[in-house]
Amino acid sequence: MTERSVSDLLEGCRRGNQAAMKAFYERYYGYALSVCLAYANDREDARELLNDGFLKIFRNLKELKNEAVLLPWLRRIMVNTAIDHHRRALKRAVEIPVEAVEYRLEEPYLNDEALFAQLSAENILSVLQQLPLPYRLVFSLYVLEGYSHREIAERLHLAESTSRAHLTEANRLMRRVLKAQINEDYERTNRRR
Repeated sequence: MTERSVSDLLEGCRRGNQAAMKAFYERYYGYALSVCLAYANDREDARELLNDGFLKIFRNLKELKNEAVLLPWLRRIMVNTAIDHHRRALKRAVEIPVEAVEYRLEEPYLNDEALFAQLSAENILSVLQQLPLPYRLVFSLYVLEGYSHREIAERLHLAESTSRAHLTEANRLMRRVLKAQINEDYERTNRRR
């Protein structure tokens, strides 16, 4: 089967052609999944976000006027789908009071660059997925998507200070776990010698 052009795929999807929709889904599955993984607890949750996102994409494809912005548009839909899911989950989640967050200042990245360079994206993503939901969501929106604390606060219905506190705590927790992993790997390597 020959690969269809993006224009042909989009046109087929807009007409409701099942083959075009399947081809579109398969072509952008990997990209969309990589976006969703940053917001999900695990691959299963990421796939749920992904499928809900694709449903929104197929429903709103007529709004995409310029195929040159397809990937950023798709990414935005996946991120917004994740935000919607997490908003609903946050209503059921336990609130983490700002006072409970450690406010110890640490020198960011002090001698950590060489250590963290040894980690794979998969390693970092698995640690990100272990964070409590509010921390993970703020971290992903701020670090991966480039949202400001004001934008995060508006989208998640939080105070800006809460967004900052969650980011600080997410960074602290991730740093602690990643350093522990690096130390374990280092000790395991040295024992083999």
